[in-house]
Amino acid sequence: MLANADSLKSESTLQWSSPQKRIVLIEPDVELGELTAGGVVEPRADWSNHAAHAIETSLGSALSKRGVDVKTIAALTDPHELQLARLHAVVGMEILIHQMGFSKLPTKTTALDWTLGPGTNDFRTKYGADYAMFVYLRDSYSSGTRKALMFLGMANGGSQGAFASLVDLRTGNIIWFKQRFTPGGGDLRTGAGADEFTADLLTDFPQ
Repeated sequence: MLANADSLKSESTLQWSSPQKRIVLIEPDVELGELTAGGVVEPRADWSNHAAHAIETSLGSALSKRGVDVKTIAALTDPHELQLARLHAVVGMEILIHQMGFSKLPTKTTALDWTLGPGTNDFRTKYGADYAMFVYLRDSYSSGTRKALMFLGMANGGSQGAFASLVDLRTGNIIWFKQRFTPGGGDLRTGAGADEFTADLLTDFPQ
């Protein structure tokens, strides 16, 4: 199924600050859940962990093939890094609502003008990277009972929503942002749909 995907850039043609294109890939923020017959999403840690690992591996491989020097953070433990990852989730939601959604701010119209703040420079110092890539994904899958109700036309299935950002670690500015919404998207519970997710996510990634 085709995804509804849109992206934003800080300028029409991004200029990499380093010819090596050094990116630190932050542990993807992934939560998968089971959609019950009553319409409640129950988080599944096992599914989420499989998906996060598979997406991280797939993205790292795809970026490397594009000539990017990729460093990965398999698990965030540093409080400051965890705070920045949570901040990205908040700012990403603000971009979806106030620049790409129905509640657009008059000052946020075309150019991508959002930041995580100068605290991102710590990533640059610690990991020797010029940029960081953050990924946020939420998905739900119908339980057996829910599927039966769907077959009878009495309920709807789950949906997959995600966004990703490329952040300039010198300034904290988000220079590329991509949102992806797929009703009934590819199955990530075992990681099998990671490559499809990655290919779509990187469709218009800066060259």
